[in-house]
Amino acid sequence: MRGLVMEELLNMFPQFTHIVERVCTPSWQIEQEICRTYNLILIYDGEADFFCNQQSYRGKKGDLICFKPGETRSAHTFEDNLMRCYAVDFLYTCPVWEQQGWQLCHFELPFGLHQKIGDRYLFTRLLDLFSGLTGEWLSGKQNRAGRCRATFMEIINLLLLQQGRGELHYDRIRKVEQVVCYMAEHYQEALTLNDLSRVVRISPSYLGSIFKETTGKAPIEYLITIRIQKAKELIDEGCSMTETADRVGFHDLFYFSKSFKKNEGMPPSEYRRSKVLVLV
Repeated sequence: MRGLVMEELLNMFPQFTHIVERVCTPSWQIEQEICRTYNLILIYDGEADFFCNQQSYRGKKGDLICFKPGETRSAHTFEDNLMRCYAVDFLYTCPVWEQQGWQLCHFELPFGLHQKIGDRYLFTRLLDLFSGLTGEWLSGKQNRAGRCRATFMEIINLLLLQQGRGELHYDRIRKVEQVVCYMAEHYQEALTLNDLSRVVRISPSYLGSIFKETTGKAPIEYLITIRIQKAKELIDEGCSMTETADRVGFHDLFYFSKSFKKNEGMPPSEYRRSKVLVLV
């Protein structure tokens, strides 16, 4: 999938029409009909036959089923192996900012009728998210729509990652996320690769490998990026360069300036002047 399309899909604004945990009865079926919404189904037990246009597929535990608007669909389960699943019916648009203002665009989700969630860690995480989404939808709370959208977009993000990579090792992603969270809380400290690897109890070399694979950056490079972002906030607040460098974990002013320029394309002193000019 092209990076731009994936980026726009991650900015989608979904509107839900129905969210449910379905425990099928022997008589459950979807009679032949034309879909009016998108329909995502995550099966966690049992089986069902799904039919979409000229395709058919027997869904089982770990399968994600996707129907799209305009498709002709039908389905039925089996009396001796009743399907249990989560299902979400929704429509969406993708707001895109252009010079003349916001444009509502449509980028098609790259999901076929079915895909297998083979990574057990990813499947467990998706089950948790679908369960949370369903509970929030049924809660009837005033702010449920916003909470549902946040949870749903995490689901979409994981599914798009799997789609883009072919095979998604969610356990690795989870370890990297833990390390990133630790960095965000301890960026002022003199962290080493050994320190970070101890957070998730793996070897430094393995952490370096999975971190680069997941984020595109080495762990210490990513840590420096966090420090520079925090430094920009402090500079904006009027802190001196020496204080800023010290508060974000750089105890060498020259190294701070060099790292800042590498990340931002200008030294911190020039960044401060540019912010002053904008304010004037």
